Amino acid sequence: MARRVENYDSQDSNRDDDARFQAELQEKRKRAEEERKSKKGWAVVKLAGLALTGILGYASFFTVDQTEQAVVTRLGRPVEVILNPLDRSDKEERTKQLKEDYAKQGIGIGEGAGLYFKIPIIESVTKFDRRILRWNGYPENMPTKDKRYIWVDPTARAYIEDPLQHLRRGGTDAQFHGRLDEVVDSAVGTAVRTHDLIEIVRTDNREMKFTEPELAKTIDISVVKLGRAKIVNQITAQVKETCKEYGIGIHQTEGVLIKGLVYVDSVKASVEDRMISERNRIAAKYTSEGKGEADNIMGQKEREVKRIQSEAYRTSEEIKGRADGESTRIYAEGFVNEIRNKEGAVTGTEKMVGLNTDPEFYGFVRSLQLYEDALAKGGKTRLIIGTSNPLLKNLTGQDYSKTPAK
Repeated sequence: MARRVENYDSQDSNRDDDARFQAELQEKRKRAEEERKSKKGWAVVKLAGLALTGILGYASFFTVDQTEQAVVTRLGRPVEVILNPLDRSDKEERTKQLKEDYAKQGIGIGEGAGLYFKIPIIESVTKFDRRILRWNGYPENMPTKDKRYIWVDPTARAYIEDPLQHLRRGGTDAQFHGRLDEVVDSAVGTAVRTHDLIEIVRTDNREMKFTEPELAKTIDISVVKLGRAKIVNQITAQVKETCKEYGIGIHQTEGVLIKGLVYVDSVKASVEDRMISERNRIAAKYTSEGKGEADNIMGQKEREVKRIQSEAYRTSEEIKGRADGESTRIYAEGFVNEIRNKEGAVTGTEKMVGLNTDPEFYGFVRSLQLYEDALAKGGKTRLIIGTSNPLLKNLTGQDYSKTPAK
């Protein structure tokens, strides 16, 4: 009985030990889980801190490119200006003037491209293009002082000279071009309306060259007092002065230019009609002069032809006269006739009797030659000879004219 009680006490003791062990094990696991969660929380906090530090560090710096200039604002109030002025003759003087103006306003100044610092969140950066920008206006129909309506197409080269002033007056690309629209169009319109067309078109009083001298008589050229170049310089000066209010600068040599001047359609049609009528008048004049000259040339030609023909006829008659005289002399004195074979070679000569030597025989020979020439022409000519014809007497040897009729 005593041994059985001891066994029960031993079993109870073992169970208590197991319970304590399990409790301790659970407690260790709980502490380990709490430590793991605590470390994980601290890791998240560290990562968040690092990320925030990186973001704040990245937001604390900004860069300004070679083609940019910038203005730093703190809660909307400018605190620093990064200048990057254009290379021009008065660069140092203009930069010095801007720095003095900013210093009076208590605004910090940076100069040139590079890396700059700002306070994150409360400070922001606005960047502007420092390059010369091209502005092209829309062609507008404007009347000149002498009431000539023309289409004027202006253009300009401008840049942002004072970034702080430009920011205060708008500070966007749309505002930049919008201000130039207002200022340039107004200045160009005023200049066109207060000057005659000849002043806007021509630059000086140089002599005009015409393809046809007659055209000079149809064009009334007024004296140029200013000229287009001076008028454009006046427009540029006016625009430059007005744009200072918006922080915009105008290029010194290519500020404002007028790239197109065209008549409106109604004026163009009348000008073209007048040009056509003048050309037609000149063409008619040249045609008339050409016709008169042609008639003159034809008259001279006919007179020359008649003169040449008359001289040729006279010369030919003289030659014929001399030839007839020479022929008569030869026939009278006689001549030596060459005898040729079929090949045309001379085979001999014969003495031809002349009129002075034997008139009767000469008459006979000449009659034969004449009849031969007359009969040889046709080839089929029939000759009817009367009894009184000398040819019959020569052919038969009898004089039938003295034979009594039966």
